[in-house]
Amino acid sequence: MSMQIVWYLFTCFMAARCSGAQINQTPSLVLEKGHQAQLICKQTYGHNSMFWYRQDLGQGLQLLFYFVNKQQIDKGNVTDRFQAKSPQTELLHLDISPVKPEDSGVYFCASSLDTVLQSHLLPQQKPPPLVTATPF
Repeated sequence: MSMQIVWYLFTCFMAARCSGAQINQTPSLVLEKGHQAQLICKQTYGHNSMFWYRQDLGQGLQLLFYFVNKQQIDKGNVTDRFQAKSPQTELLHLDISPVKPEDSGVYFCASSLDTVLQSHLLPQQKPPPLVTATPF
């Protein structure tokens, strides 16, 4: 397969332009302390799983909420000021109230198809190598 075809497939996969499917979320918000923020995410992929993530400056993504078929499956380490709801399978709302300066960050929405493996199996890791010290 030529490099151009690989690049085209990668571009279609990442941008979802081949299928016409898309995911949209609320544009940037700038709010004063104490107000309410509502972020809305909508996807047209037909996925049944949706996620909200937050990324703080210089940090990795932090899971906020994970929903499957409108039901909350997981909640990250967030306070009760953060609430999420999924009124439809393709919609996921994130409400933050009242907003505080430490809530600043980049919020990402994602979607995927849930599978039996994702729902019921947990990842396993090999244990670290055992190091034993002996006296000489």
